[in-house]
Amino acid sequence: MTLPAPNLDDLRFQADLVDEARKRIVRYCPEWTDYNVSDPGITLIELFSWLAEQMVYRLNRVPEKNYIKFLNLLGLQPKQASSARTELTFWLSVSLPISPDNQQDVVVPQGQEVRSDTGEAEEMVFTTDRLLRIIPPTLIQLQREKEINRNYLPRLGIETFYPFDQYHPRQGDAFYLGFDPQKDLGGHILSLSFTCEPTEAVGIRREDPPWVWECSQGNGIWRELQLSTFQGEKDTTGGLNNPQGSLALYLPLDFHPDTVHGREAYWVRCRLEQRHPSQGMYSESPRVTGIKAAVLGATVPASHAQVIQQEYLGVSSGEPGQEFALLHAPVLALQEEETLLVEEFHDGEYVHVPWESVQSFAFSAPYDRHFLLDAAAGHILLGLAIRQPDGSVRQYGRVPDNGRSLYFKRYRFGGGARGNLPVNALQTMASTVAYVARVTNLVRAAGGQDQESLDEVKLRAQRELQAQKRAVTAQDFEQLVLNFSRSVARVHCITPRLESKDVGIVQLLVVPSVGDALRTGDLTRLHLSEHFSQELTHHLDQYRLLTSHVRVREPAYLGVKVCARIVVNEFSNPDTVVSRVNQVLRNFLNPLPPFPEMAESDGLLEKGWAGWPLGKDLFAAEIYSLIQRVSGVRYVMEVEISSRPVEPRSENLAYVNQQPLAPLGDQVLWVNPDTLVCSLEHEISAVDLAEYKEAHR
Repeated sequence: MTLPAPNLDDLRFQADLVDEARKRIVRYCPEWTDYNVSDPGITLIELFSWLAEQMVYRLNRVPEKNYIKFLNLLGLQPKQASSARTELTFWLSVSLPISPDNQQDVVVPQGQEVRSDTGEAEEMVFTTDRLLRIIPPTLIQLQREKEINRNYLPRLGIETFYPFDQYHPRQGDAFYLGFDPQKDLGGHILSLSFTCEPTEAVGIRREDPPWVWECSQGNGIWRELQLSTFQGEKDTTGGLNNPQGSLALYLPLDFHPDTVHGREAYWVRCRLEQRHPSQGMYSESPRVTGIKAAVLGATVPASHAQVIQQEYLGVSSGEPGQEFALLHAPVLALQEEETLLVEEFHDGEYVHVPWESVQSFAFSAPYDRHFLLDAAAGHILLGLAIRQPDGSVRQYGRVPDNGRSLYFKRYRFGGGARGNLPVNALQTMASTVAYVARVTNLVRAAGGQDQESLDEVKLRAQRELQAQKRAVTAQDFEQLVLNFSRSVARVHCITPRLESKDVGIVQLLVVPSVGDALRTGDLTRLHLSEHFSQELTHHLDQYRLLTSHVRVREPAYLGVKVCARIVVNEFSNPDTVVSRVNQVLRNFLNPLPPFPEMAESDGLLEKGWAGWPLGKDLFAAEIYSLIQRVSGVRYVMEVEISSRPVEPRSENLAYVNQQPLAPLGDQVLWVNPDTLVCSLEHEISAVDLAEYKEAHR
């Protein structure tokens, strides 16, 4: 239980100070009879009441100051702002290779700035996290599923290549394209141009062939790729039946070389799979006579940050406890090579030596080149001299010599929730890059959070004091995960059971903090990246028991769609009521708490609703009751509930939205213990009561 902060004085200006003083006039000054507000005496009473109220306010600030001092003693500081992250896609003005003899690369430097184009007064600046080298692809392998030892590429153009079974194509037939493993194609936009012998009446719909394009992820795992639908990149091959045609594939950033059929390469394959009857099926295999590969652009990770290089801080005075200020704040978490440079004299010349950033000077020796960084304020603190109990003075951390210059080699500033921008918001490059025509973000920027508030630090302090830097119970694991990163919104620990085959394995179901993305219906952001899972697992390894093993994963998600017909009150706007019902359903069927700017204030959701409880079943009666209580709803005529599994990693693929929805049976949607409910697109319509009654008689 949280200890309540005392209210040292609850006096209020009018009721407790001004009015009480006026009541005492009769007793202490009976000759004063004019109590009008324009009387000078009343004005003096109000003046001194205002002064007393200010003193009361300052007195009540004492507990907050004590909180801050205690937090400092515990070594807890507010966590700095985090920057939103996205992926920037750069398109080239000319495809690579430019010509068969010109294999030139295109380089987008690390720290390339791209600005927002949202029309707001304050523009957002994102920078690339690493250098992007756009490389022309080299096709080295062309194989079929049933002839894995034969490379058809050298004979292509001389012999006809049949991608699938020549006479009887069937589900699962595939052909493979292998690219030079020495040329990194991760994140590239791959264009494939096909020359084919024209065919007619092959049994397929040319606009939607029954095939799936995939890339190898290693260990026999293939990841589906979505064909581009952008202008100039659409599939014009007609299912490899047109004489000339091309298509474009957006390769993932984590695309790596893999060994397939005994040969190492970057592998892409096309596999026959009929996902709905309208696609049809090949009655005979297409006939390919030529394949050319090119690159149209590439994608690189980016963060909401601006980069400052080699900033001059000042000159050392040679005294302990010096403090220097950076020009920009808040400063984002320091990366490799982002550090303080101090001028020192070595071997007859002045050089700039990098110093190390530490969290505390407690373990710093007098000659350790250490510094502290207050990321929120952008302040740098150098070594301190502390008087010891025996009267001696001990130096913690090195002090630069008098007159030595200090620089900060590189740092990034920015971050905050304002960087969570929608798709296509970043389109303006701060500087031009040769052969680059345009840029945008094809995925929503997410993960940006403001600096931790004092109230949040207080709650984190309570969790850390309970966990005591060890993970034994389920609550310990959950608290350590919440303290690890502010990008974690919810976590649930599943402890091993004796009858389970996973004895000794602690499973942590983590939901990322992506409420802004869920507001727009972007379920892909619920995906937990492999990199984050590995970082979190490594962090928990410091606290777990030797006999315990940690497995970090995302919960299973079950998407729910509600189709409802409602009758609106006589004087209510139907569109407004429908929008209100839609938003209430999104807030209710959501793995995260309601969006702050849209939080319900009329009691439709339980107080303190923190998102759909893990493993909680959904009853149809809950949906009826919720819609009925929405302001403006007169009657709920019909409610249909359907569901489908949600795989966040592949939710952006077109076929996902074509998956059939399972209708609700027995008025209850049974949910597995490791599953959370999330909202799909609902269909709410307002109907006229008289017309509805007439239609259903």
